[in-house]
Amino acid sequence: MNKKNVLGRLVAIVAVAAGLSFVSSNQASAKIVTESDGSGAQIQTSILANTVSSASDINATGSASLTPASKRWKSSTITYKISSGSSYYKSVWKTAVSRWNKSGVIDLVPTKGKADITLSTANAKSSTNGTVGITYSSYYNNSTIHSLKVMASAKSYVYRNVASRYKYSKAERAHVAEHELGHALGLQHNVGKASVMYYATRSQSVSKPDVNGLKQSYR
Repeated sequence: MNKKNVLGRLVAIVAVAAGLSFVSSNQASAKIVTESDGSGAQIQTSILANTVSSASDINATGSASLTPASKRWKSSTITYKISSGSSYYKSVWKTAVSRWNKSGVIDLVPTKGKADITLSTANAKSSTNGTVGITYSSYYNNSTIHSLKVMASAKSYVYRNVASRYKYSKAERAHVAEHELGHALGLQHNVGKASVMYYATRSQSVSKPDVNGLKQSYR
C-alpha cells in the first residue's frame, strides 16, 4: 500500500484537552474528527480547581468497574518513545509505562525509531486553564477490532506549568502521565474516582477497573 493510500485512510486526531468537537476535511477528503477528554488539575484529591470548561470532559460512560474504550492498537505490543529532555520527566513517564505494563495485558516497548506513542511535556498556553495533560491520537477510518477503532499514532503530554501551579508532586505527575498514557492506549474516562481514568487525576494510579478495561479492549 502506498503512502497516499495510508494517508487517505487516516481519519482522526483526538485531543485530550478541554471541550472541543468539530469535523473538517483534508485534501484527500478524509474526515478529521477532533474529540475531547480532559485531565483536570486539582488542588487536593477531593477539590477540583479550574475544572475543564466542557461537560463532555466530565461525562463518562459505563460502570466504575470497567474503564471504557473507543480505540485500541492492532497489536498488544506497542512501541513508545520519551521525547522529553528532562531526566525528571523521563522518570515520570517511565513510572507511567511501568504501571501500565504491570497490567500484563499490553507490552509497551521502548524504541529509538518511529514509535506508536510519543511521550513528552509542554507548557499550556495558560497555567490556569485546568487541563494538566493532553493526548493527540489518530485512527484508521476503515479498520476496527471488536468494534474499536484501530489506532495509528498517539502523542501524550504533561503540562509542566499547570502541574507546578497546583503544586503536583512527582508521584502525582506520574499519575497524570498514567492517565494520558491510558488515552494513548485507547481508553476513555471512567465514572469512578478510584480509576486513573477518572477525568480529574491526581492521587489515582492504574487500578483494577483500568486493567479490566484493557482486558476487554485487547482480548
